[in-house]
Amino acid sequence: MKKNNSKIKMDKPDTIMKTFGRNNERFADLFNAVAFNGRQVINPDELTEMDTDVSGIIQFNDYNESLVRTRDIIKKFYNGIEFTILGLELQTNPHYAMPVRSLLYDGLGYLKECNEFRNMHRIENNFDSDTSFLSGMNKSDKIHPIITLIFYYGESPWNGPITLSDMMTDIPDELRPFFSDYKINLVQILDSEHYQFYNEDVKNVFDITQKIYSKNLQGLAEEYTNKSIDSEIINLVTTITGFSKLSDIFNESDNGGGTTMWKCVQEMEDEWVQKGERNSEIKVQKERQTAIITMIELGLTKEQILTKYSEEDYSKAEEALNNKKN
Repeated sequence: MKKNNSKIKMDKPDTIMKTFGRNNERFADLFNAVAFNGRQVINPDELTEMDTDVSGIIQFNDYNESLVRTRDIIKKFYNGIEFTILGLELQTNPHYAMPVRSLLYDGLGYLKECNEFRNMHRIENNFDSDTSFLSGMNKSDKIHPIITLIFYYGESPWNGPITLSDMMTDIPDELRPFFSDYKINLVQILDSEHYQFYNEDVKNVFDITQKIYSKNLQGLAEEYTNKSIDSEIINLVTTITGFSKLSDIFNESDNGGGTTMWKCVQEMEDEWVQKGERNSEIKVQKERQTAIITMIELGLTKEQILTKYSEEDYSKAEEALNNKKN
């Protein structure tokens, strides 16, 4: 297994994920796995970085609305002489307006390209008709398709809307055919087994993260004992999962070998058991506090309450009740 004695630097999850995803090989592998079931359609050499600023001005009759938006990662995919725009949006938590947000990003991307046509035609003074002058585009002008993936790497399954219609109130059946829906392309790191990856970095990030989230440390040890993992990948997974022991598992000594990994696995399982016990105790304490507060509000005396609960429990409940009143 690759030895890495450097100290893990904890960055913000979105920052480190952007750095990871900007790599063309990883970006292409993610899109190929999701959009083409693993077929190698997108070649990394055919990808070019684009400006992530998609801010734009929406013009109305009596005023203009400025929208400032920046995408996470966006690239051009050259398929012949033309190209498709591929966007990647990163989500740590479910976003309950994601269809609208993604629609806005795509729309601003289209608006930006339309404005580029408008500015070009104005400079070259080559509008082909009065209608073109008003719209800012000639009839022959074509804009490029935008495809966006929402990459969600949270610990719990996505529970937000997938389509624009998921966010709507009831739509009358008579009007439903006229409603233009919009669907996000959601990728969940928890669904790692559904994707066919070829890039080892992408494969390892998905698989190791999924195993940590599912607390499958036995599987982690069995799969990765004596397997070399790049320190960047360890740093990334540690950052997004908060699993600080990961670096210990992969930084085992030359003499420890697999034994060290299995020891770390056992330590983490014990720690998770203890954490579960602590969480259970906290839940019991909250229930106890709620019961005491209810007794106080019902008019029971302190002496009556202390026949069942301790002085410490009573004091904490009384303090919580006073804070509630204030």
